[in-house]
Amino acid sequence: MSLFAELLAPPIVVEEADPRGMPADLSPLRPEEAAMMARAVEKRRREFTAGRVLARKAMRRLGVPEAPIVNGEDRAPRWPAEVVGSITHTKSWCAVALAPRGSVRGVGLDVEGDDDLKRNLWDTICTPADLAWLEAQPPGERGWLGKLVFSAKECAYKAQYLETEQFLGFQAMSVAIDVPGRRWRTTFNEESGGFRPGDTIEGVFRRERGLVCTACVIPAGRVAR
Repeated sequence: MSLFAELLAPPIVVEEADPRGMPADLSPLRPEEAAMMARAVEKRRREFTAGRVLARKAMRRLGVPEAPIVNGEDRAPRWPAEVVGSITHTKSWCAVALAPRGSVRGVGLDVEGDDDLKRNLWDTICTPADLAWLEAQPPGERGWLGKLVFSAKECAYKAQYLETEQFLGFQAMSVAIDVPGRRWRTTFNEESGGFRPGDTIEGVFRRERGLVCTACVIPAGRVAR
């Protein structure tokens, strides 16, 4: 079963699995990884383990030496020098995407449950343009589409962070969504590293098995405006 593989093309490789099938005893982890999970609850251990197991499978496919993946002080994974990547997980699904460093500027994945985004979060997550679009959608669709707005921003944030290592709030990007085409585009509203206001990141999505999955790639070279 694959939710993300069809959303991304070579040279990016994707590995996916249900983290509930992973051992909770940390045995597949490298010592430095296991140390990070020593006090974690079982659910977190399984999700973390799934991400590292899948990442090393992806490394093998790319011909990259397998290496431990620890989180930095910012809690972001520290990838080997040869690759860029993204990890995402919920209690029921985990996915990892890796690409050779230099082949793309960044890659992002995000998975969320497709339950409704709580109405009291709309103003936090949505820009005025996002809100106007969301409120124009059929009432019965607005809840999960709000979750899609959230997921697209998370996805784009991860992709740009690989290069900028700069934190962004939800108002830093606006999202335009093509629901029938299963595509989306975020537009920067403020500067972030080499990204300027008006720069865009384009992505795709799917909704399946009670999940909203988003993926994006920042191509090598200039950002589309």
